[in-house]
Amino acid sequence: MPKIDYHFHTAYSYDSLTELKEVFGRAIEAGLDMLCVTDHDTMEGALQLKELEASRLRIIVGCEFTTDDHSHVIGLNLRRMIKEKNIFMLMEAIKKQGGLVMLPHIFRRGNGIFRNEMKRSEEFIQQTLLYTDAVECFNGRDTWENNRRSYEFVMQNNLPAVAGSDAHSPEEIGSVYVAYPESDFVHGQSARHIFFPFQKPRAENPLKRKLMEYYHLHKEHLPGFVQHSYQQMKRILKKDSISNKNLAPQFQYEFPAVLQKINTHEK
Repeated sequence: MPKIDYHFHTAYSYDSLTELKEVFGRAIEAGLDMLCVTDHDTMEGALQLKELEASRLRIIVGCEFTTDDHSHVIGLNLRRMIKEKNIFMLMEAIKKQGGLVMLPHIFRRGNGIFRNEMKRSEEFIQQTLLYTDAVECFNGRDTWENNRRSYEFVMQNNLPAVAGSDAHSPEEIGSVYVAYPESDFVHGQSARHIFFPFQKPRAENPLKRKLMEYYHLHKEHLPGFVQHSYQQMKRILKKDSISNKNLAPQFQYEFPAVLQKINTHEK
């Protein structure tokens, strides 16, 4: 039963603390068979880990790209770096080199591709899904509320679903993973079980949500002292959800095999 963490960052990513030498031991300790390396806007860490790949752990080379409207899109099974920033041209470029398009934390404020403040049209959503090979239905660093919405979105649209720890420190690796019953699985398509720590249900105050959405939508045009104050507030308040890094993953979701791929886009 192959076990995969679909979302992980090394110290080559601007916001991660995990050195390459720490990866293999922790991933094997967590029982993983595969690890998708998805650093922000760089493949360097992924490529180096691929060269060091241990027989017990397979490294999948990926990247978490930042698009021109700050949305995040992950490419997996990549061969070379992509500089394109337009969402659809980026996804097209991922496909052209035989990669997979994965949508991470789709409702996260500031960078989720379907986040509230962007007010995406139905046409935009459907066009995005034409390129999509998998949607992250659970993210280990996202809030209970956003993860619940992601899961409901996947179920309502019958989308290929995966999950990832979004690990930024060694102890988070493998805290979320997807287990496939068969060794000849297809990413996000085959029957699969998803494991992650229990999250206590917690909804964000609607007023805070509106204020934060306004900030993220307009932050590039706001005075510097506003951005500084926001960063200070984040450090004081920290995250809305309790950290799960020390909690054991438990079986949460079961998805049957997807009979037909969502991706019908023609190159």
